[in-house]
Amino acid sequence: MSRDFLALIDRVRTPHVEAYARWLKEQVAANPLGAGEHLFEIQAETNFARKLCRVDFVLTSGDNAAREEFSTGKIVGFPPMEGEVDGVQVQLQPFRWDNVIVEIPDAIWDKDLTIAWFNKWFGFVNGSPVRSPKDKPGEHIHICAWVEPGQLRLDLGSAPSLALLELIKVGQQSGASTVVIRDVAYTPPPADTAALN
Repeated sequence: MSRDFLALIDRVRTPHVEAYARWLKEQVAANPLGAGEHLFEIQAETNFARKLCRVDFVLTSGDNAAREEFSTGKIVGFPPMEGEVDGVQVQLQPFRWDNVIVEIPDAIWDKDLTIAWFNKWFGFVNGSPVRSPKDKPGEHIHICAWVEPGQLRLDLGSAPSLALLELIKVGQQSGASTVVIRDVAYTPPPADTAALN
Protein backbone atom coordinates (compact mmCIF):
# COMPACT_ATOMS: atom_id res chain seq x y z
CA MET A 1 0.00 0.00 0.00
CA SER A 2 1.36 3.40 -0.88
CA ARG A 3 1.25 5.79 2.08
CA ASP A 4 1.79 8.74 -0.26
CA PHE A 5 -1.17 7.67 -2.35
CA LEU A 6 -3.49 7.35 0.65
CA ALA A 7 -2.26 10.65 2.08
CA LEU A 8 -3.04 12.40 -1.19
CA ILE A 9 -6.45 10.74 -1.41
CA ASP A 10 -7.17 11.85 2.16
CA ARG A 11 -6.36 15.43 1.14
CA VAL A 12 -9.17 15.19 -1.41
CA ARG A 13 -11.61 13.23 0.76
CA THR A 14 -11.33 14.96 4.15
CA PRO A 15 -12.58 18.47 3.24
CA HIS A 16 -15.49 16.98 1.32
CA VAL A 17 -16.60 14.66 4.13
CA GLU A 18 -16.18 17.34 6.81
CA ALA A 19 -18.27 19.82 4.78
CA TYR A 20 -20.85 17.10 4.11
CA ALA A 21 -21.11 16.28 7.83
CA ARG A 22 -21.79 19.95 8.65
CA TRP A 23 -24.35 20.20 5.83
CA LEU A 24 -26.03 16.99 6.95
CA LYS A 25 -26.51 18.28 10.50
CA GLU A 26 -28.23 21.37 9.07
CA GLN A 27 -30.49 19.18 6.92
CA VAL A 28 -31.42 16.93 9.85
CA ALA A 29 -32.23 19.97 12.02
CA ALA A 30 -34.44 21.47 9.29
CA ASN A 31 -36.02 18.16 8.22
CA PRO A 32 -36.26 15.79 11.24
CA LEU A 33 -38.18 13.19 9.19
CA GLY A 34 -35.42 13.08 6.60
CA ALA A 35 -32.41 10.81 6.32
CA GLY A 36 -28.84 11.16 5.14
CA GLU A 37 -27.12 8.72 2.83
CA HIS A 38 -30.49 7.29 1.84
CA LEU A 39 -30.35 4.21 -0.36
CA PHE A 40 -32.62 4.02 -3.38
CA GLU A 41 -32.90 2.06 -6.59
CA ILE A 42 -31.98 3.79 -9.81
CA GLN A 43 -34.85 3.38 -12.24
CA ALA A 44 -32.76 3.82 -15.40
CA GLU A 45 -31.02 0.89 -17.03
CA THR A 46 -27.50 0.29 -15.71
CA ASN A 47 -24.93 -2.34 -16.51
CA PHE A 48 -24.60 -3.63 -12.98
CA ALA A 49 -24.08 -2.62 -9.33
CA ARG A 50 -27.71 -3.54 -8.66
CA LYS A 51 -28.87 -0.10 -9.76
CA LEU A 52 -28.20 1.17 -6.25
CA CYS A 53 -27.26 4.60 -5.10
CA ARG A 54 -27.17 6.55 -1.88
CA VAL A 55 -28.42 10.12 -2.12
CA ASP A 56 -27.05 12.81 0.14
CA PHE A 57 -30.33 13.53 1.91
CA VAL A 58 -34.06 12.80 1.53
CA LEU A 59 -36.52 15.27 3.08
CA THR A 60 -38.91 12.60 4.36
CA SER A 61 -38.98 8.83 4.61
CA GLY A 62 -40.19 6.71 1.70
CA ASP A 63 -38.90 5.73 -1.70
CA ASN A 64 -40.42 8.70 -3.53
CA ALA A 65 -39.14 11.38 -1.13
CA ALA A 66 -37.72 14.62 -2.46
CA ARG A 67 -33.95 14.66 -2.17
CA GLU A 68 -31.15 17.13 -1.71
CA GLU A 69 -27.66 16.66 -3.09
CA PHE A 70 -24.46 18.04 -1.60
CA SER A 71 -21.34 19.17 -3.40
CA THR A 72 -18.56 21.56 -2.53
CA GLY A 73 -17.77 21.91 -6.23
CA LYS A 74 -14.08 22.28 -5.37
CA ILE A 75 -11.15 20.34 -6.75
CA VAL A 76 -8.17 20.01 -4.39
CA GLY A 77 -5.26 20.94 -6.59
CA PHE A 78 -2.06 18.92 -6.92
CA PRO A 79 0.19 18.09 -9.87
CA PRO A 80 -0.96 15.03 -11.81
CA MET A 81 1.03 12.01 -10.68
CA GLU A 82 1.88 8.59 -11.96
CA GLY A 83 3.36 5.59 -10.20
CA GLU A 84 2.81 2.06 -8.98
CA VAL A 85 0.29 1.30 -6.25
CA ASP A 86 0.12 -2.30 -5.07
CA GLY A 87 1.49 -3.63 -8.35
CA VAL A 88 -0.60 -1.60 -10.79
CA GLN A 89 0.32 1.59 -12.63
CA VAL A 90 -1.87 4.47 -11.41
CA GLN A 91 -2.32 7.87 -13.04
CA LEU A 92 -3.75 10.28 -10.49
CA GLN A 93 -5.11 13.66 -11.53
CA PRO A 94 -6.93 16.29 -9.45
CA PHE A 95 -10.53 15.27 -8.77
CA ARG A 96 -13.60 15.92 -6.65
CA TRP A 97 -14.52 13.20 -4.18
CA ASP A 98 -18.11 13.32 -5.40
CA ASN A 99 -17.39 13.44 -9.14
CA VAL A 100 -14.51 11.11 -9.93
CA ILE A 101 -13.89 8.82 -12.88
CA VAL A 102 -11.92 5.61 -12.34
CA GLU A 103 -10.86 4.19 -15.71
CA ILE A 104 -9.14 1.02 -16.76
CA PRO A 105 -8.35 1.95 -20.37
CA ASP A 106 -6.98 -1.46 -21.38
CA ALA A 107 -9.63 -3.62 -19.70
CA ILE A 108 -13.33 -3.96 -18.81
CA TRP A 109 -14.58 -3.91 -15.23
CA ASP A 110 -15.27 -7.47 -14.08
CA LYS A 111 -18.96 -7.53 -13.20
CA ASP A 112 -18.75 -9.93 -10.24
CA LEU A 113 -15.69 -8.28 -8.69
CA THR A 114 -17.17 -4.81 -9.07
CA ILE A 115 -20.50 -5.84 -7.56
CA ALA A 116 -18.63 -7.46 -4.66
CA TRP A 117 -16.76 -4.17 -4.17
CA PHE A 118 -20.05 -2.25 -4.16
CA ASN A 119 -21.66 -4.69 -1.74
CA LYS A 120 -18.74 -4.55 0.67
CA TRP A 121 -18.83 -0.77 0.89
CA PHE A 122 -22.61 -0.47 0.78
CA GLY A 123 -22.86 -2.70 3.84
CA PHE A 124 -25.25 -5.47 2.79
CA VAL A 125 -26.59 -7.77 5.52
CA ASN A 126 -28.42 -10.94 4.43
CA GLY A 127 -28.98 -9.47 0.98
CA SER A 128 -30.52 -6.24 2.27
CA PRO A 129 -28.76 -2.88 2.16
CA VAL A 130 -27.92 -1.27 5.48
CA ARG A 131 -28.82 2.39 5.85
CA SER A 132 -26.34 4.48 7.71
CA PRO A 133 -27.47 6.64 10.66
CA LYS A 134 -28.79 9.95 9.41
CA ASP A 135 -26.49 11.98 11.64
CA LYS A 136 -23.32 9.91 11.28
CA PRO A 137 -21.90 10.01 7.77
CA GLY A 138 -19.13 7.54 7.20
CA GLU A 139 -20.68 4.46 8.80
CA HIS A 140 -21.35 3.08 5.32
CA ILE A 141 -20.46 4.27 1.90
CA HIS A 142 -22.69 6.76 0.16
CA ILE A 143 -21.98 6.17 -3.47
CA CYS A 144 -23.52 6.59 -6.87
CA ALA A 145 -22.02 5.10 -9.98
CA TRP A 146 -22.51 5.21 -13.68
CA VAL A 147 -20.85 2.26 -15.33
CA GLU A 148 -19.33 1.94 -18.77
CA PRO A 149 -17.18 -1.05 -19.77
CA GLY A 150 -13.83 0.46 -18.74
CA GLN A 151 -15.02 3.37 -16.66
CA LEU A 152 -16.77 4.03 -13.36
CA ARG A 153 -18.08 7.51 -12.60
CA LEU A 154 -18.45 7.78 -8.84
CA ASP A 155 -19.75 9.95 -6.05
CA LEU A 156 -17.76 8.45 -3.19
CA GLY A 157 -19.72 10.30 -0.51
CA SER A 158 -18.46 9.34 2.95
CA ALA A 159 -16.46 6.33 1.76
CA PRO A 160 -13.03 5.93 3.35
CA SER A 161 -9.94 6.38 1.20
CA LEU A 162 -9.38 2.64 1.46
CA ALA A 163 -12.45 2.08 -0.76
CA LEU A 164 -10.70 3.82 -3.64
CA LEU A 165 -7.51 1.87 -3.00
CA GLU A 166 -9.48 -1.38 -3.11
CA LEU A 167 -11.11 -0.30 -6.37
CA ILE A 168 -7.63 -0.06 -7.89
CA LYS A 169 -7.15 -3.72 -6.95
CA VAL A 170 -10.49 -4.57 -8.60
CA GLY A 171 -9.24 -2.84 -11.75
CA GLN A 172 -6.05 -4.91 -11.62
CA GLN A 173 -8.04 -8.12 -11.08
CA SER A 174 -10.20 -7.11 -14.06
CA GLY A 175 -7.07 -7.26 -16.22
CA ALA A 176 -5.96 -3.64 -16.18
CA SER A 177 -2.31 -2.70 -16.30
CA THR A 178 -3.20 0.96 -15.72
CA VAL A 179 -5.82 2.70 -13.58
CA VAL A 180 -6.61 6.36 -14.24
CA ILE A 181 -8.28 8.43 -11.50
CA ARG A 182 -9.50 11.84 -12.63
CA ASP A 183 -12.29 14.34 -12.27
CA VAL A 184 -15.18 14.30 -14.71
CA ALA A 185 -14.23 17.82 -15.78
CA TYR A 186 -10.42 17.53 -15.66
CA THR A 187 -8.21 16.98 -18.67
CA PRO A 188 -4.48 17.23 -17.94
CA PRO A 189 -2.12 19.10 -20.21
CA PRO A 190 0.30 16.82 -22.11
CA ALA A 191 3.32 15.58 -20.13
CA ASP A 192 2.14 17.25 -16.92
CA THR A 193 2.83 14.45 -14.45
CA ALA A 194 4.99 13.94 -11.39
CA ALA A 195 6.21 10.69 -9.86
CA LEU A 196 3.91 9.04 -7.31
CA ASN A 197 6.07 7.37 -4.67
